[in-house]
Amino acid sequence: MNKIFVLLILSSMVTTGHLTTCKRCWDLDSTECSTEKEIQCDGSKCMMLSEYCNVNNVIYNSVRKMCAIETLCNNCFTASTNHGLNLRIRGECGEGDNSNAGFKHNALCCDKMPLNNFMCPSCYVNTSTDGCESNEMVLCRGNEFECVKYRSIVQLSDGKAVPMSFRGCVTKGGCKIKFGGIPGEKELEPKESTCTPAIPVNSAGNN
Repeated sequence: MNKIFVLLILSSMVTTGHLTTCKRCWDLDSTECSTEKEIQCDGSKCMMLSEYCNVNNVIYNSVRKMCAIETLCNNCFTASTNHGLNLRIRGECGEGDNSNAGFKHNALCCDKMPLNNFMCPSCYVNTSTDGCESNEMVLCRGNEFECVKYRSIVQLSDGKAVPMSFRGCVTKGGCKIKFGGIPGEKELEPKESTCTPAIPVNSAGNN
């Protein structure tokens, strides 16, 4: 399912009555902005989102400059499976007018994130939105403290629409952030996005 989803929840933007001028761009399959315009944002911060997505050993990158989403400022939003799908989004924020002007693609949210001693059921299919059966666990990384069940038809950056389902680890709060916020993909028909607490690796009863 090449890269996964698009537009990162503008619903959690901070509103303070103060307007800040920020750079705006949105480039798919690229680590650079081809052109930049300006946008007026509530609050005092500007943001750049850097996407690194590994789908079946194919790497996809996209970038987006925009108004700040506080929950993603200088944080990683990630999802991990054992089945050919790993998503990494880095949110970098700056204070003041055009503070995101000089930001470059930042791939810090990669698979080098340390394991965190939690795990989740893992599966992934790119042929159906009916869900997928999990028969193994994936070890969670970084701030992935929730397990996600996700189903949707997703439009990729190449314009293709792909029905997909997956289960795996996700950044805590991932279902509130939602997957309609990834720079390189767009949800066309979301079916399910459910998060539950991740499972401690050493918990009794888990093999």
